[in-house]
Amino acid sequence: MTTAAGAPAAVMHLIDTGGPGGAETVFAELLSRIGQGTLNAFPIVPREGWLSGQLRSRGFEPVILESRGSLNAGYFSALLKLARQRRVRLIHTHLLGSGVYGAMVGLAARVPVIAVMHGPTDLRAPGRFASIKRWLLRHGCSAIVAVSTSTRDALVSFGIDSGAITLIRNGVDTALFSPGRAEDLRQELGISPDELVIGAIGNIRTPKAYDVLLKAAKLVLDRVPRARFLVVGEGDEQVLQPLLQLRAQLGIEARFQFLGFRKSTSTLYHNFDVFVSSSRTEGLSLSFLEAMATGRAIVATRSGGAEEGIEPDVSGVLTPIEDPPALAAALERVLNDADLRQRLGEAARARVVQSFSLEATIGEYEALYRKVLARGR
Repeated sequence: MTTAAGAPAAVMHLIDTGGPGGAETVFAELLSRIGQGTLNAFPIVPREGWLSGQLRSRGFEPVILESRGSLNAGYFSALLKLARQRRVRLIHTHLLGSGVYGAMVGLAARVPVIAVMHGPTDLRAPGRFASIKRWLLRHGCSAIVAVSTSTRDALVSFGIDSGAITLIRNGVDTALFSPGRAEDLRQELGISPDELVIGAIGNIRTPKAYDVLLKAAKLVLDRVPRARFLVVGEGDEQVLQPLLQLRAQLGIEARFQFLGFRKSTSTLYHNFDVFVSSSRTEGLSLSFLEAMATGRAIVATRSGGAEEGIEPDVSGVLTPIEDPPALAAALERVLNDADLRQRLGEAARARVVQSFSLEATIGEYEALYRKVLARGR
C-alpha cells in the first residue's frame, strides 16, 4: 500500500470524540495495526484526553483539531489544508460527524474516503442538516462500513443503499483478553469471596439503559442478597445524576456501585462472575466482545449487536430491551447455577475466537484499503 513512487501512502484517520470508549479504542487499534510499515498514518482528534494518550503510547503524535457543530467551515478548511499538505491518499473516519467531514474533504481533494459507523444511535438522530449529511455520505465516501447488522440496517433506514455498505464486525485481541480469575477489584471494594459480582462496562449514556439495569438489580438483590453490581464507565453528569437518584429510591446504594472510568483489561473482567449489558440500542460493543473473550457468562438485551455475538442459551442469555423483570430473571438464573455460568463462559470464549478476532477484522480492513486505493476517487 504505497504511492507510485514507492513511498508509504499517507492515510488521515479522523474521529470527533476523545474517549474513552469503544469507537475510540477501535480507532486506535485500526490506526496502529492496518498496513504496518506500509502506510504513513496520522490521526486527528478533537481534544487532549484519553484517546490522545493512547495514540502517543502507540508511537503516534495526534493532530489536535477541535470540531464544533454541524458543517463547520473553519474545521473543514483546516482538514482540507492538512490533507493537501500531507498529500493524503486515503481518509478513514469513525462516527457520523467525522464521516460527513471526511466526505467533504474527500470531494474537495479528490481523495477516497472510508467511513465507519459504530452503532445506530447517531443515524437515528442525525441532528441538523440530515439531508445534506446523507448526500455527503452517498457521494463523498468510497466505502461505508457498518460494524454490525443493526448498524447496517440503521444506515439503510437513513437512506444509504445497502449495496454501498460493507459489513466489518469489530474484533478483539483474544490473546490479550483471555479467561482467568482475579480478586484485586473485589478486594479494593471489600467484596467477599462468596459474593457474586455482576459487572457492566460502558460510558454513562442514555442508550446503555442503566435505569433498566438498576430496576432489574433491585429485583435480583431482593432474591439473591449476595449479589453485587458494578458499573465501569465515564459518567455524563446529566445522565448520571438521575441514575443516582433512582438508585437511592430503590435503596440499593450499598450493593450497586458506579466506579467511573477504569482501564479495560482482562483482569478487570476476571473480577466479574457475570457480565451484563442492558442497552436499548447497540452496535457491536467492544466491551461485550472482551467479556466474551475472557470467558464471562453474558446476560444481554436484544439491542442489536448482542444478537450477532450471542447464540441464545449457548454462549449467553438474551432478554428483551426495556424489560427489567426479564433481565432480572435471566440474571437470577445464571447467578444461581455455577455450572451454567461455566458453560456459557466457555462457549462465549470459543465464539469470539472463531468469529470476532481482531486479526480477522484487521485483515478485512486491509483488503478494503487495497480495493479503495486501487480504485481511487
